Amino acid sequence: MDLRNNQITVGEILAYPEAKALLKKEFPEVANPFLLSLAHDMALASILELAKDRYPQEKIAEVLTRLQAM
Repeated sequence: MDLRNNQITVGEILAYPEAKALLKKEFPEVANPFLLSLAHDMALASILELAKDRYPQEKIAEVLTRLQAM
């Protein structure tokens, strides 16, 4: 998947069932429909900025690598 330098939107990522499943598995606490609807039009870069203090950088990097491989 082309993350377009992290400018891809959450909605675009979630359009890929495999990517959606990965995110639900790795970040189940934020994978509820209400939060996803709020983040739908946000760029991945914005989400990463919000997540940097909540999740280990290693986990974020691993998920990004897996998304890019899709």
